[in-house]
Amino acid sequence: MQAYCVEQDTISHFLEDLVITSERNTSPLKSGNTRVVKMDMEFMHHLPKILGNADPMHYTQLLPGIQTNAEYDAGLHIQGCDNSHNIISIGGIPVYNASHLLGFFSTFIPSHFSSMSITKNATSDRGYSCIGGILDMEPYDSIPQKTNGEFSVGLMSSQGTARIPLGRKAALFTSVRLSYLNLLYSPLLKIDDGQLRYSFGDINATYLQKIGNNHTLHIDIYSGIDDAEIKDATSKLYFNTQTSWGNALGAVHWKYKFNKGTLKQSIYFTGYGNKLRLTGNYHVKLPSDIYDIGYRSNITLRNIEAGISVINHNTTPQAPDYSNSSLVTNNSVYKQHTIESSIYAKYNGNVFNDIYYSIALKGDLYSDLNGFTYPAINPYVMLAYDTWRAGRIELSYSHQHQYLLNCGFTALGMPVEFWISADAKNKPQYAHNFQLSYRRELFNGKFDLSIEAYYKKLYNQVEYNGSPLDMLNKEYSLDRIVINGNGYNYGANIMLNKLTGKLTGWVSYSFGRAKRNFTAYSDKWYPANHERIHEVNLVASYKIGKRFDIGGTFVYASGTPFTSIKYFYIMNENILTEFGEHNANRLADYIRLDISMNYDFIKKENRTAGINLSVYNALCRKNEIYYGLKATDEGFIFKPTSFLTSILPSISFYYRFH
Repeated sequence: MQAYCVEQDTISHFLEDLVITSERNTSPLKSGNTRVVKMDMEFMHHLPKILGNADPMHYTQLLPGIQTNAEYDAGLHIQGCDNSHNIISIGGIPVYNASHLLGFFSTFIPSHFSSMSITKNATSDRGYSCIGGILDMEPYDSIPQKTNGEFSVGLMSSQGTARIPLGRKAALFTSVRLSYLNLLYSPLLKIDDGQLRYSFGDINATYLQKIGNNHTLHIDIYSGIDDAEIKDATSKLYFNTQTSWGNALGAVHWKYKFNKGTLKQSIYFTGYGNKLRLTGNYHVKLPSDIYDIGYRSNITLRNIEAGISVINHNTTPQAPDYSNSSLVTNNSVYKQHTIESSIYAKYNGNVFNDIYYSIALKGDLYSDLNGFTYPAINPYVMLAYDTWRAGRIELSYSHQHQYLLNCGFTALGMPVEFWISADAKNKPQYAHNFQLSYRRELFNGKFDLSIEAYYKKLYNQVEYNGSPLDMLNKEYSLDRIVINGNGYNYGANIMLNKLTGKLTGWVSYSFGRAKRNFTAYSDKWYPANHERIHEVNLVASYKIGKRFDIGGTFVYASGTPFTSIKYFYIMNENILTEFGEHNANRLADYIRLDISMNYDFIKKENRTAGINLSVYNALCRKNEIYYGLKATDEGFIFKPTSFLTSILPSISFYYRFH
């Protein structure tokens, strides 16, 4: 028997890349530590859309320690601080008064950004000058492989985003949003006895250029404009109101990566302007604006981070120009020009394998053209114990200064706040911040538990002690209208976040007190205007099959304080009032349920199309927003005001191409 050996040729094939993908529902909240929380913008698609729009700032208010606001207020109150204590930014560049009307729409189009980061307690290690928190919208930093984007069409506005690669090393990201709510919602748009007409629009553009392997050029542009008018339909309002306001931002970022770290430099312009006019028996103009020109540089080298910042602030506080048949007054426009310079350094280290610490120091030099100079030192210390068994426990202290002050009256829900640069009378604000936090994953990473407690001591706070009527009865003066005081905040929060599965979301409870003391009101400590002692938030998104998902949010919050009127009377066509103890009364508790549904009637590899149905305030609860004087056929009464409608349904169409 003879054996044969048969040779067989073989050809080898090598796969450079093999990618296997599958859908996995995960939580939108990401947190590497207890200080910074990142929210994925994709999650906005699965939550209730108010009038067809998803607002990142609105969803931020559902996090523990960040207070839910009533309608007509889009501000963020983080750990008891005022809205003006925060920095709202695009790629680290501040955006002032970042909101549209009614508290429903921020200036941000979610699809233009990859994520949003929220830092509840500003510290000296990032070079910012604020005593509250930081919310930063983070643009895309990678080149898409092919053109993709999305757009949605709703009953009051439409928006779209396109992500366009320009070769292998560059890309352009553009987003546009326009409104037309007066076409369908005009019968519902009433504030007291006034008819509201309103429109807004936003444009975002980002250019990304990779230069070689180590250099990146990033250019951001934003522009937004609003127009609103409230007309007296019954001759019972004291004023008709007309206003237009808007933001503009332009920034150039250059980032260089080297073997042991990164260097990032930015030069930017950001500004906000408001033109408010009240017409009636009197004609009042209340313009104000602010714009900055700045430079920022940051270097990271292993465990060390350092940076410098120089900002030229230019502010024009409100200076009313009013007249009637017998009197014409033109107040001189008061402009402020100030320079804010900072230098900071931070070091991260560890004592043992599971004990970490951070030490940072920031030095400020602030000055204006009148000779006022203010140097300041801002230290930050953090100590953490972090193990996979016990979780992460973190204790921190920081001392922060803020040089831009904000105040104004908001009785009509209009954007009438204005900015003031600190000076010899209105000193820079500063705060001592203490925070203790704990975070741990549970049940093999399916849940995340976080607990925090905080205490903040606030100094040199400002408040607006006036109304539009005061400008007509007395000589206007910022020194008289803006008053000074101190405050403190303390509280505790707990949140359980479900990270994976068809059902994702979180439930949280917050307890918080925010006390203020302005001697112009009282020698006693009283609750701040925005204080909500108790708050419960539930957020959930449930995936049903491949085409259908439902989402919902629920809020319960204690009522905010207000000052009740003891009596009022009319003299010479002017309303004169006598108020009781400052902020001694509270509005009724705030309760709201929002629900939504998404159905993808087209779901393919390269495109998705569907419809969103959302209902705002599904419980039809008439939540009280504020108390005020209201004219009737019998005279005037003091009563609470609720939102323009008890329930607000919406429908929108969306289309995505991948």
